Amino acid sequence: MFESILSALSKAAPLLGAGAKLYAANETRKASNRQANLIREQASRDAAQRQRQNQRLLATQRARYSAAGVTLEGTPGLVMDETDSMAAQDIADLYYFGNQNANAARRSGRAGMIGGTLDAGSSLLGGYDNWKTLFGW
Repeated sequence: MFESILSALSKAAPLLGAGAKLYAANETRKASNRQANLIREQASRDAAQRQRQNQRLLATQRARYSAAGVTLEGTPGLVMDETDSMAAQDIADLYYFGNQNANAARRSGRAGMIGGTLDAGSSLLGGYDNWKTLFGW
């Protein structure tokens, strides 16, 4: 009796292994999605910080020009406009590269999910002979 139970469990092992592989694949996908969200959040925080730095720099430029008695027209205005455009490009770059890294993390999770699903299918196919004898197919 004990031997028949062990025999049945050993023949059911591929099914259990497949379930474990599917679970692990799904957890990999979830972890990758969480990582992608964290990457996007970090990119957003970095962009907000860069925006604050830009605002401080523009305020400093404006104050120094005003203290020197210079109007903000002509070259000083162009310098401030250039400062603002460079900061805007930096912020756009932060978002772009953050999204690229987040997308890469998501693709990695999808690849893990596909690989785990294929491993599970392989495990099931490998156990097919055991099941035929177990269930008398």
